[in-house]
Amino acid sequence: MTQLRAGRLPLPCVRRFFKDWGLFSVEVVALNAVSYYVHLPFFVRNYDLLPAFTEKIAEELVSPKPPGHTLILLETAAALGLSRQEVLEQPASASGRAISDYCRHIFQAGSILELWGMHVYEETLGHWSKQWAEALISHYGLSKQKVVYFTAHAEADLIQHDGRMGHGPLNRMILQRILEQGMTAKKLGYDPKYCAFTMVDLQSLMENNAIENPYPA
Repeated sequence: MTQLRAGRLPLPCVRRFFKDWGLFSVEVVALNAVSYYVHLPFFVRNYDLLPAFTEKIAEELVSPKPPGHTLILLETAAALGLSRQEVLEQPASASGRAISDYCRHIFQAGSILELWGMHVYEETLGHWSKQWAEALISHYGLSKQKVVYFTAHAEADLIQHDGRMGHGPLNRMILQRILEQGMTAKKLGYDPKYCAFTMVDLQSLMENNAIENPYPA
């Protein structure tokens, strides 16, 4: 991020990162929809949380129009010289794939505490996305429209937008309710802090891999 903010990160390294990140982004949006079914009993019992949670899922799938965030992801990818096929159909690098595999495990096999412990990481992405957008505009010649993937997440993950609650505040609210109701089951070693910080570690792994393995090589 230091090199990116200064405009010193080579464009092929930017491409490698966004290529891997793009596949992760599409998969995690789909996993959010899966989590609605898996943890539906909790949201039925806590019905006041259900409108904001389902709105979050719907936003990622249909805003600004179907297929939602995938659409804006591909717009920014194209501006970086990446095709839809490169982002969505080619395999991610092993280091770039790790965060997707971890998320799939937590979403499908994790307890609700583990999942929302992991989810609190999402709020940091708002600040991170803002830095990406500023760097790409200032140093890499992209327009504000072309960095729409990052500007949209800088808004969606942090603040109320278009009448919707920011994803970060919503995740904190859900996690608080989980803890208040004593839903603290977890696997050995998978406390909420570990689940959140592992996301940070795996994002860092993807970033470091991008520096070492530019795309195209």
